[in-house]
Amino acid sequence: MHRILVTGGNGQLGEAIRRAAEGSANSYTFATVDELDICNGADVERYISDNKIDTIVNCAAYTDVEGAEDNQDMAFAINGTAVAEMAEVCKRLNVKLIHISTDYVFGGDAMRRTPYTEGDATAPINVYGASKEQGEVAVVKHDGIVVRTSWLYAPWGKNFVLTMLRLGKEREEISVVNDQQGTPTSALGLARAIVTMVDGGAVESMRGIYHYTDGGECTWHDFACEIMREAGLACRVEPCTTAERNMRAARPAYSVLNTARMAAIEGIEITPWQERLREVISLINK
Repeated sequence: MHRILVTGGNGQLGEAIRRAAEGSANSYTFATVDELDICNGADVERYISDNKIDTIVNCAAYTDVEGAEDNQDMAFAINGTAVAEMAEVCKRLNVKLIHISTDYVFGGDAMRRTPYTEGDATAPINVYGASKEQGEVAVVKHDGIVVRTSWLYAPWGKNFVLTMLRLGKEREEISVVNDQQGTPTSALGLARAIVTMVDGGAVESMRGIYHYTDGGECTWHDFACEIMREAGLACRVEPCTTAERNMRAARPAYSVLNTARMAAIEGIEITPWQERLREVISLINK
C-alpha cells in the first residue's frame, strides 16, 4: 500500500481527489494549510518522514491572479520558493512529487492557434504565471512531475462556473470576455486522472511536464453561454474585450494545451469540456 499526501486538501482539486480516491487500495491523506504549511520546508520534511509518505500531490498554491499583482512576494513564496524546497526534499527522500501548474505560464499570442506542447517555451505575462513557472523549473530539476491544467472549476469552492450560475440567477444580462481562448477543465476529471496515474502505477516512470485539460477549446464568453444553457438560465451573455474589463493582470489571449502526452497513459481519458460541464452542473443541482 502506498501513502499519498495531498496538500491543499480543502481546495477544489483537493476535494475532487478525495472523492476520486474513495475505495482506493492506497492511503490518501489530505492536509490543509493549517495542518501543513508548505512554506515551512522543515515541517514538510518532518511530515513526510513521520507519515512515511510515498507520493505528494501538491495542490497548494496562491491562485488569485489579480491579487498576485499586488502580492508578488506571497505568490512567489508559495508558488515558487516553497515548491522548490518541497521538490528538493522529495528528491532527497525518494518521494514522488506531482505538482499542479497552469496554462498561464505561456504568453498566449493572440495570433496563435496551435495548442501548446510540453516542450514549448514558457513566457508568462503576469505575476501568477511567473511564480508558477518558477515552481515548475524546480520540480523538473528534481525529477518530479508537473501537471499543467487550465480554467479549473468544480461543484464547490470559488470558480467561474459557480460565479456564472449565481449571476445568471441574479441578473438579466452580463458581459464576458470573448478574446481569450482556452479550455475549461473540471476538477473531477483532473482528479480522476491523478488517481489513475498513482493507483495504476504510471507515476513511477513519469518524469517532467504533462498537460491535462478537458477536450476542445472556447472563449470565456462561449463557456458562460454554455453554462447558462446547461443550467436553463435566461440570463443574456454579451461579449466584451479584455481591455474593457480593465484587469490588473494581463491574460494570455490563447492558452490551449496539447494533451496527447497525458492521453497516452493507460486509463486516462480526455473528455469534451461540454460533457464535463454537464456532469458538474448535475452535481450542483442535486
